[in-house]
Amino acid sequence: MINLLKVSVVNAAGMGAPPDVGLSTSSFPQLILKIVNYSLALVAVIALAFIVYGGFLYVTAHGEAQEIEKAKGIIVYAVIGIIVIGIAAAVVTFVINSVISG
Repeated sequence: MINLLKVSVVNAAGMGAPPDVGLSTSSFPQLILKIVNYSLALVAVIALAFIVYGGFLYVTAHGEAQEIEKAKGIIVYAVIGIIVIGIAAAVVTFVINSVISG
């Protein structure tokens, strides 16, 4: 019993290694980069869903010009969104890496 108390006192005094509690040890800019990358990935998945939706509208348009134009517009804007997402990911990664490296 006394030995157990002695071990906990030694660890509490900082002489032992702290327990691993599963928290991240990365820096703040790396944390921001992870958050931004996950957010951009989520938005990219949503943009891909819009491409699928636009393709579905295109296939089910039955030759109606107004429905075909609506489907093309959705697909074009989704592709533009994916391009913007790619550029945003590149810019954020460049800036965060510049901040990290000094």
